[in-house]
Amino acid sequence: MFLQKLQRFLYGRYGTDKFSLFLLILGLVLTLTGGLFFRPLVLVADLFYLYAIFRSFSRNISARQKEYRWFLKWYGPVESAFRLQKQKFAQRKTYKYFKCPACRQQLRAPRGRGKIEVTCQKCHSVFQTKT
Repeated sequence: MFLQKLQRFLYGRYGTDKFSLFLLILGLVLTLTGGLFFRPLVLVADLFYLYAIFRSFSRNISARQKEYRWFLKWYGPVESAFRLQKQKFAQRKTYKYFKCPACRQQLRAPRGRGKIEVTCQKCHSVFQTKT
């Protein structure tokens, strides 16, 4: 009975996405910082919490998707940069990462091959590097 009522209430709601999760994490960081150093930050954190809850229960899906697209324009490059750093760290023993001197494209080559000639797939410039 209760689950059916809850299911009916949540039907047609937007739900959560990466932006809502980001708002909750930002609120948590502000709560911890405000609790230790500057009390008014806790009030700002509460606003982030309320906005994340509002987004989750909203029925205006097109507006929430518009906000999410705006967020991804900013967050996408940041996330991909962190993903690349994580990948570079995980593969540091098997691959050497370097940049093309002409276009600055990120490239990789297997370690232990000595001096190799590399052709950049983006700008097709040819250069030598040591692995």
